[in-house]
Amino acid sequence: MRGSAGTVFLIVCVPKVAGVKVATRTEIVMGRCLSIALLACCPSALALEESALTALLEEARAEMKMPGLRAAVRFEDGRIVRAAVGLADREAGTPLDNTVRMPGGSTGKTFVAVLTMLLVEDGVLSLDDPASKWLDDERWFRRLPNDDEILVRHLLSHSSGLGDYPYTMRYRMGSVVRAIRHGGIRFTPEELIGMIGRKSLYPVGRGYAYTDAGYLVLGRLIEAATGRTYYDLVRERILEPQGLDQIGLQDRSVLPNITPGYMMGARNLRKNGTMKIDPSSEWTGGGLTTNPTMLVEFYGALTEGRIVKPESLALMLESGWRNPATPDWHYGFGLFVYDDGETFGHGGLWPGYRTHVTHYPASGTTIAVQTNRDGRIDMQSVVNRIETLPVAAR
Repeated sequence: MRGSAGTVFLIVCVPKVAGVKVATRTEIVMGRCLSIALLACCPSALALEESALTALLEEARAEMKMPGLRAAVRFEDGRIVRAAVGLADREAGTPLDNTVRMPGGSTGKTFVAVLTMLLVEDGVLSLDDPASKWLDDERWFRRLPNDDEILVRHLLSHSSGLGDYPYTMRYRMGSVVRAIRHGGIRFTPEELIGMIGRKSLYPVGRGYAYTDAGYLVLGRLIEAATGRTYYDLVRERILEPQGLDQIGLQDRSVLPNITPGYMMGARNLRKNGTMKIDPSSEWTGGGLTTNPTMLVEFYGALTEGRIVKPESLALMLESGWRNPATPDWHYGFGLFVYDDGETFGHGGLWPGYRTHVTHYPASGTTIAVQTNRDGRIDMQSVVNRIETLPVAAR
C-alpha cells in the first residue's frame, strides 16, 4: 500500500477469522518497525496526514457546536495518526490535546466482555453457565425476572430479557432526592439493578434490549466467580499487559486528569471536581476514562489476538440475538456488529461527553472519536467522514 509523499507500507497476508484479520506477533512487530523506518525517511508524510485529520475535525466541531473534538486512526501496521481541535476547558481557554482523559461511557462494555472471554478461556466461567450458579444467594438477584434461565452469554449480548433503569420513575425520583439531600447522585450496582421492572421484556435469548443493568449483573457475576474486584481484574488482565496506561478507572467520585464536560452547554465539573452524577456509579456499565489513542490501541490488541484468542473474538462477533427486521446489525458480546462483521465497535455516553470507536476488518483500520459535550450528536458520522479520507491524506 502506498502512503503519502511516496511512503510505501508492507502488507502481510494473514488468515481471517470471522472477518477479522489475525497477524502473528512477529508479523506485527516487523510491520511496525518497517513503518517507523520508512516514516523516518519521509517525515513530512505524517504531518500531512495530521493536517488533513485536523482540518476535518475542525469542520465537524464547528458544525456540531462542540467545545472540543479529537480522533485517533490506527492502521493495520500499528501506525496511529491523531489530532485534537477546540477547547478542553472553555472557561479557562485550555486547548484540547490527545492525552487528557474523558469518561468513555459504554465503550467500557467491550472491556467487560473481553475480560469475560478471558475467564472463559481460563475455565473459570462458561458462556453457558447460569447466572444463578454464581448469584443465587443474592437476594437482589432472585428478584430479577428470568433469574433461573439467564446464562452468561445472555448478559453479554443484552438478550436476557432484563429491562434497564435510566428511564424508570424509581431512578428519576431517587436521583432528585439524592441531589437535594447529598448534592450529587450516586447509586450502588444493586440499587440500580433493583430499579428495573419485575417482568421480563421477552423470553430469555429470544430478543434484544440494551441494558446497563444487565452489565452490572455481569460485573457482580465476574466478581463472585473470581473472588476479585472487576477493576483489579481489568487492570491486571488488559490495561497493564497492553500498556494502556492512559485509561483510568471510574472507581471514585473525583476523577483525575479529565477535561470538563458540557451538558446542554453547562459545565459538568464543580470547583471540587465532583459531578452531578457520580461517575463511580457507572462501574461495569462502562466505567473507564480514556482517550481515542487508547481505544484504537485496545482494538488493535483485540483484533490481532494479543488479548483473547481469535476464536474468542469470533464468538464475540457471531453471538447474540439477531432481529430478522434489522439483518444488517446485531449486538454480539460487548460489540455492535454490522453487516456480518464488516465493521464493529461501540459508542459511549456519559453526561457531558460522547465517544465512538469503529473497527474495519477489511483494511485493519480502527477509528475513535471523542468530544466533551453530550446531546444529540452523530459521532458515527464523524467516524464515517474520517474513514472516507483518501489514504494519502490519512
